[in-house]
Amino acid sequence: MVVQYDEKTEKVLQEVKEYYGSIPQTYYATADAGVLPRLWALAGVTFRTGAAEHEDKRICAAVIAHTLGIQGLLEAHLMILKHQMGWNREQFEQLLQETYPARMNDRQILVAKLAKSLAANPVHVDREVLQGLKNQGLSKEGIAELIALHGFVRYMATFVSVYDMA
Repeated sequence: MVVQYDEKTEKVLQEVKEYYGSIPQTYYATADAGVLPRLWALAGVTFRTGAAEHEDKRICAAVIAHTLGIQGLLEAHLMILKHQMGWNREQFEQLLQETYPARMNDRQILVAKLAKSLAANPVHVDREVLQGLKNQGLSKEGIAELIALHGFVRYMATFVSVYDMA
């Protein structure tokens, strides 16, 4: 059965497809619940400002997904790292085991640590990591983009859980 969505939802689904190359099932869950346009308007715009590097955001999303146990989302971001940035399986494993591959620069390692800290407990984010990111030249807007990505992933994780899509 093909579901018909309103114009706003269809527009967002098209943007998602352009961004990811396909539409992950989690987006259909939020579309079916009628909240996708509002979610995308808040978080989607925030985590796509360009203030944080694309690869950094994929690292962040992969670590958050891994920490929260969202296999589908983890796979999606690892595939982006592989196909768009040239990562390989060994590098993925090093990232997820927190041994960090040589290809990662100091800022990316701090991004991974921030992602882990946010996913573990966003109320007690690692302030030293935040300061390190600032020292690496990441702007407030760049940090906000990573935080928005974290919020978006958590929101999507809730839909995965409630709609039993994991």
